[in-house]
Amino acid sequence: MVGPEDIAHYRAHGWWLSPPVLSDDVLDTLAFGIERYRLGERDRHLAVDLGGDGETEVVAQLDYLSLQINEFLDALLSSPVGEMAAALAETESVRIFHDQVVIKPPFDPNRSAKVGWHSDRAYWSSCSSQSMITAWIPLEDVPEEKGPLAVWDASHTWPETETLHSFGDQDLQTIEARFADKGHTPQVLTLPMTRGQVSFHHCRLVHGGYPNKSSEDRIAYAIHMQDDVNHYVPPAAASGRTGHINDLLCRKTADNKPDYADPETFPQLWPV
Repeated sequence: MVGPEDIAHYRAHGWWLSPPVLSDDVLDTLAFGIERYRLGERDRHLAVDLGGDGETEVVAQLDYLSLQINEFLDALLSSPVGEMAAALAETESVRIFHDQVVIKPPFDPNRSAKVGWHSDRAYWSSCSSQSMITAWIPLEDVPEEKGPLAVWDASHTWPETETLHSFGDQDLQTIEARFADKGHTPQVLTLPMTRGQVSFHHCRLVHGGYPNKSSEDRIAYAIHMQDDVNHYVPPAAASGRTGHINDLLCRKTADNKPDYADPETFPQLWPV
């Protein structure tokens, strides 16, 4: 499903958009799992209480559904997502690091529902790898009006993206100007998608999104994945982060550090 030209595109641009590869059955299963979660059902419980389910934010984030709802992990394991991610990241295996459903509400003139420009790597300062990868799966068609994923083309090669933890920052232009002042003018690309497509992006790629101008929710599922070499490292002070919530969920290594290879918290998606 992923050929040499696709890998070359991913290397150069930091993102890649698949053809339709996910069946209606897989996407319907994910939608059913979301409904179960929002109704309060759980097949398993997290090791710690995260203090809320993310529904109160303007752009809602429902975290760790693969650890709580059977439909999510089952759907991922039966899909080609893990294999495709491994090919693009050029790694022998991939494990989940974190997953979340992101719900962008319909247009409301009284509130902004953008996703601020950020990089995933900025939130993963406790990870040793610089090659982690995210798959982004919309549950329905996402034309321009619904606020699809937007990326800064090739920004994964720029310095300072690893400290851009500004998912909730609505002032997109100020962030763009900050990089332009340093000689890196963002080339913003929006990625409209049809149901069944998957987009993949590098952990250092700057991405976000504009408001959903339609009359219905835009629902997407993000799966953040580790390559085979990733392990815990103490976050540098300059990162502005103290770690990741994963550190509280997973088992510890012999030297009492979070074990990012814990199969219960980080299920392997490829090879299955």
